[in-house]
Amino acid sequence: MKKQNSIDLLVETLSKEFSQIKNFELTQDDPLGNKFFTFIVKNYSELNSFKNLFVHYYLPASLKSSQDFSRELKFSKYKHLIKIENDELKENYFETIRLGYVGAFHKYESYVKNITILMNEFFLDLFENEKYQDIETYLKKTFQIELKRTITKFHASEKINWIANCVKHYDGYPIKEPVLRSFIHHNKNKKIQIEAKEFREDLDDLMKQNQLLLTVLFLVGFHQFMDQDYFKIKDQLTEGKDEKDVIKIKAQFEEIIVRTFNIA
Repeated sequence: MKKQNSIDLLVETLSKEFSQIKNFELTQDDPLGNKFFTFIVKNYSELNSFKNLFVHYYLPASLKSSQDFSRELKFSKYKHLIKIENDELKENYFETIRLGYVGAFHKYESYVKNITILMNEFFLDLFENEKYQDIETYLKKTFQIELKRTITKFHASEKINWIANCVKHYDGYPIKEPVLRSFIHHNKNKKIQIEAKEFREDLDDLMKQNQLLLTVLFLVGFHQFMDQDYFKIKDQLTEGKDEKDVIKIKAQFEEIIVRTFNIA
């Protein structure tokens, strides 16, 4: 069975999600819709390319370099003078992966910053003359949570951020406090060693997290939109929906937002 093109799959998924928003089409006819479309596809493609660059090029090259050195050492007439453990021979390989986590987290920070700008642009237009609070302000005021501090609310960003901080501030040693649960029993005197398979899976999880964050931020925006008087928003509702439906839908949005950010 032929594998579906990843961009095609993403576009079809986004089209399905956005089609549920009244008067919001992912077409060239809707500038804001196309702007969202372009940004999300571009972000997904960049992160996916970043992952593949490491997995298919950088890591095999660094591994081959280590293997070449190991072979040279094995047949060296001075090998009895050189004591290097197998893990040490692969240090360039592991260092390349650790640097990959640093780059991945920078991309996540950029995504969060830019997606909120786009969200605010969309909802500001939707509110027309009504006072609109930007997404981050409303999230903090209504749900008592700061978006930039939600890193630890998601497994992918928490792990990637923790490893990146260990690399930037502790030379790759797993000693950043608090220590990530999965590294509690790791030797603190040994640098973090992660294989390519785990790195690839972590970046796949980050891409899924980006899509989840996109969805929940839309819910945060519409939650605020539904705070307005009913007569001001009824034209944006599906035909047949009344004020009771608005209250019910808003409660559903709130439940999803709280669950997504793991708010106690």
